[in-house]
Amino acid sequence: MTPISPSSSQNANKPNRLIRWAAIILLLYGAIEVIDSLTVIAMQLKLAPNVYPTFAFGEIQRLMETQPIWFLPSFLFFTILHLASGVGLWRNRLWGWWMAVFVTGAVMIFSPFLLPVSGADMLIAILLVGLLLIGYLGRQTLPGGSS
Repeated sequence: MTPISPSSSQNANKPNRLIRWAAIILLLYGAIEVIDSLTVIAMQLKLAPNVYPTFAFGEIQRLMETQPIWFLPSFLFFTILHLASGVGLWRNRLWGWWMAVFVTGAVMIFSPFLLPVSGADMLIAILLVGLLLIGYLGRQTLPGGSS
């Protein structure tokens, strides 16, 4: 099994700092998503009010106010993938890197529909993409180029 981004065989067991930071961010992000998922359930059961600011799209706002449980599948999707990719990156697994790339891309595609709430999500996703790419590719040069 190939560890993530060893620039040489001597660094194969040394944790990559940028990948570690990405793992920490993903795990924290996943923990926040757990809270979001529980909040949606509490809202559906009328145990909590709608704590979210007004969404840019009226249809989404109405759905959040009347039937918030319909958000649970997407919240759980992001929760599970953020937590799993964070664990995978923490364990220095390539599948964790690919899962992190996938979920971060999904966040960037999905976020505009949940503005303004998801503005921070997009910024975190951009940070994660940078950490993932630089952490994985490191000092590799382009093919045919000089170092």
